[in-house]
Amino acid sequence: MADDHPVSPAQKRLWTLDRLHPGSPVYVVPLIYRVDGDLNVPVLERSLSEVVRRHDVLRTVFRVRSRAPRQVVLPPEPVRIPVVDVAGHPDPQAEAERLAVAEARRPFDLSAHPMIRPLLVRLAPDRHQLFLTLHHIACDGWSLHILESELSTCYRSWLAGEAPELPPMAEQYTDFTEWQAARLESPTLHRASEYWRKRLADAPASATIPADHPRPAVQSFDGSHVRFDIETSVAERVGLLARACGATPFAVLLAAFATLIRARSGAAEAVIGTPVTYRQRESHHRMIGMFVNTVVQRLAVPETVTFRELVHRARDESRSAMTHQALPFEMLVEELNPVRDPAFNPVFQLMLSYQEGELAGLALPGCKVGMVHGDTSTAKVDLSLSVTRAGGRYRGRLEYSSDLFDPATAHRLEEQFRTLLASATSDPLRSIGSLLPPD
Repeated sequence: MADDHPVSPAQKRLWTLDRLHPGSPVYVVPLIYRVDGDLNVPVLERSLSEVVRRHDVLRTVFRVRSRAPRQVVLPPEPVRIPVVDVAGHPDPQAEAERLAVAEARRPFDLSAHPMIRPLLVRLAPDRHQLFLTLHHIACDGWSLHILESELSTCYRSWLAGEAPELPPMAEQYTDFTEWQAARLESPTLHRASEYWRKRLADAPASATIPADHPRPAVQSFDGSHVRFDIETSVAERVGLLARACGATPFAVLLAAFATLIRARSGAAEAVIGTPVTYRQRESHHRMIGMFVNTVVQRLAVPETVTFRELVHRARDESRSAMTHQALPFEMLVEELNPVRDPAFNPVFQLMLSYQEGELAGLALPGCKVGMVHGDTSTAKVDLSLSVTRAGGRYRGRLEYSSDLFDPATAHRLEEQFRTLLASATSDPLRSIGSLLPPD
């Protein structure tokens, strides 16, 4: 029997959620690539096999040992990519889209199946869609960049009859979980724990915005999303204001999002969860794995301060949160011991994430490759705003619980956010009260 290893606190949370909500696709990560050209499927299979061989976490399953989950790494085997030929279908594109939806919503059996699932849909001899579906328990956003880069390198090299040049894997994700487990009793962790207990003392159990529908007794994770672009001129002003305040663009976006929450809820403060990458060592930067932690931003939003001052407060709040990010969110919940209600996420129900750079896609010689947005039709919390900066532009995605909000409300929220951000960065000395958009 293969050796087993501890799971990270974040993995344990996802494993527990999977047990509580079996069959839910909420933590499925669908990657879809449109591939036009002469695709060499055997070389693609060989390339994916090499990436899976290099990264143990992609062939890890989760088994119960002494009533607790443990990671079990399966031996490397050649990866076969199933091919579904829809060329003879009356509408090949529509059938490919149907398969994409089905694949994104198909759950993983965490105890039996590796954490990556390939599928190739052939629309014509020179037209394909490649689905690479992962589970979040084995990856994060950083990991997807590594996956694309190594898969592209292997394909390009073997197609040219050369050996791919990839650095050897000095450590695996199981080494990280062993390292993290050893640090859970460190003085740094105790200081972080004390910080969060004080920072979140008396925080409301539910800090969200009014919904269109009553909250179900049990969170279903059903959701949808809207995508939007932020004007280039506004994106430039975000950067200028951030630099003037000695802050990051994230602090400006946090201040704007908190202002929007103030407008919609009337609450004097916003409690917002933010995912952060906990890759503390150089070796972690080259690994596929689930390194994400979640920190909580608690930001007072008085109507009398200027937006510029709120950016300063958001900057300081973000810096403090990052300084104390060593405490895993799952342990924070245990420390705070909030009222646990299956109807909503503990500690926060609103999220904001920001990242620099989009996925580059795959580089497959002889093919033109483009990305297609995958959708699991789920929402992890009430509302989650994600902003990505790429090529001087900001692209946004607002994910929302469809149990709580109508599509029209989601569209109204993203419009209000864009309008508020434009006004605030145009004149950051305006007071928050003058920036609040009408409900």
